[in-house]
Amino acid sequence: MKLRLQFNSIRLRLKRSEVEQFLYTGRVEERIMSGTGDQESFHYLLEATDAVSSPKGWIASGGVVVQVPLADALNWVLTDKIGIEGEQAIDNQTSLRILIEKDLACLDGTEEQNADTFPNPVEK
Repeated sequence: MKLRLQFNSIRLRLKRSEVEQFLYTGRVEERIMSGTGDQESFHYLLEATDAVSSPKGWIASGGVVVQVPLADALNWVLTDKIGIEGEQAIDNQTSLRILIEKDLACLDGTEEQNADTFPNPVEK
């Protein structure tokens, strides 16, 4: 799972096997370790739940958590839909943009770079 944090947004891109894992378990998590202690790791988690009515994200201890409604998650994984998108209000002027996408093959990518990706609809 790829993570991009930019301009008050969280973007997650999942490969085919990760989308399949998400379908069966309701979650996908990645961990980046720079040492052996818990304080030397960073994690990011995508989770499907009935506890939210729209995509929600937050900074947790040592990482980032994104939750999406279970119905939206199922619709996304079981169809050709590319992404789930949402805006989370922070205050009257600020919002957090959340985007979860299927990782599409790069048109100019190598076979290795495009391994386990979804077909790009632009590719002929």
